[in-house]
Amino acid sequence: MNKKDFKFCMQQGRGLCHLVLQNEKDIAKYKDIVLWGCLHNLSYDTQCEGVRAEYVYDLTTYFGDENYFLAPIIKAFESLSRRRAWLFDHFSAQLSLFAKNGNERAKEALERKYDQLFSVLLNKRRFCNYDFERDNFERLCVALLPLHDTDNKFKIVCDLGRLFRENPHYDCDYFDWFCFSIENDLGKETLQEYLKCNSPQNEDLKSFYQSYFQLEEVKSNRKLMRKPVEAPSVEAIKEEVSSSGKLSPYSRVSFSRNAEEEERKSLAQEAIKEVDLDKKAELLSVFRHHNFPLPHDIIIEYANSSHERLHDVSLDVLTNCQSDVVRDYALSLMAEENLKAHALKMLLCNYTLEDKQFLLGELGKLKVTYDDESDWHDIGFKILNLFDAERDLPKEFLLYIYNTTLCSCCRRSAVLALDKRQWLTEDIIEECRFDSNKNIKEYINQNHPKE
Repeated sequence: MNKKDFKFCMQQGRGLCHLVLQNEKDIAKYKDIVLWGCLHNLSYDTQCEGVRAEYVYDLTTYFGDENYFLAPIIKAFESLSRRRAWLFDHFSAQLSLFAKNGNERAKEALERKYDQLFSVLLNKRRFCNYDFERDNFERLCVALLPLHDTDNKFKIVCDLGRLFRENPHYDCDYFDWFCFSIENDLGKETLQEYLKCNSPQNEDLKSFYQSYFQLEEVKSNRKLMRKPVEAPSVEAIKEEVSSSGKLSPYSRVSFSRNAEEEERKSLAQEAIKEVDLDKKAELLSVFRHHNFPLPHDIIIEYANSSHERLHDVSLDVLTNCQSDVVRDYALSLMAEENLKAHALKMLLCNYTLEDKQFLLGELGKLKVTYDDESDWHDIGFKILNLFDAERDLPKEFLLYIYNTTLCSCCRRSAVLALDKRQWLTEDIIEECRFDSNKNIKEYINQNHPKE
């Protein structure tokens, strides 16, 4: 594998990088690329995927030169802007892994940053917008948990209790991820019993204990207050658009997911009758993820409108419409570069066997980059949704996602869909054992154990 391909494969988080480092004799040429991976957050969507710290850390272990990677990580970590929250998470998790393997410098770097941010939070009195220091401090609390014995785990708990006492702005609700993490680490019953027995003798523990159980009560109340989601009526949708000019995301999604077919048809008719183009576009936006239940010619007419919002919404609606007129319209759009992504989604939705090679060729031309300018991610999501709906697409479309996507969540969906249809190859199975996505690794090792 050349260096360019290795780097892209690493950005994807595929296990193939591990197999290359296991099997090639001269791996030194990849060393600087792995260091680059250590210094960058490789995740496409960190909020969904999490960071890939463990993945890149494991790649460093093939080179037997820990300091080559660790020194630049510590330097970057210590000079990092507080606003680079995901990269801070990436560095914290990597340093935790180095420290877990016995590296004292990594542990000291985490503890220095912990002390620094703890002091900041104790004295913080101005709060506006996003609290980066709080977020980063919680990440450090979580990163240090596996490095401590039980007593030192509770030192973090005591520190948080002191924080809650000295700066009442904060409580366990601000540190719910840490609470979840220490529950998993110690066991929920063990944590609660320790707090109950020891908090009377320790003001900091008592402060944490009180806040922790308040959070538990809030969680219980939230569960009790949950109600089944019902679709708003057509009249309610019309009234919301009429009064405010917009639909709330809740109304749009709940109607889209839960309305009966007759209600969909009724709303579609209302959208067509609406004369105000802004309101028409807003009503049509409900159908962005479902087949429009009336003839599609009118939506194509709207897609050719000079009204920007109506034009954009109608194109989105057409990507879920199945009919010959939509397929023909999609083919006519392929010559327009700025509309090609919409055209591809329409053609995928109206797939015919004669389109196979043409579509795979066009998909292969898409530039897969983090900025997603080509809309590759949404196109891949469309393919996955079609497989979920048991549409008759060939395996090459799932292999396209597996081999190209930067999103490990989409890769996981592709792996599951391939396995369901018995299309997984032995090569892919072996790759998946080292994937950056732990759910992929767990699934493969459970369903395809090594003999």
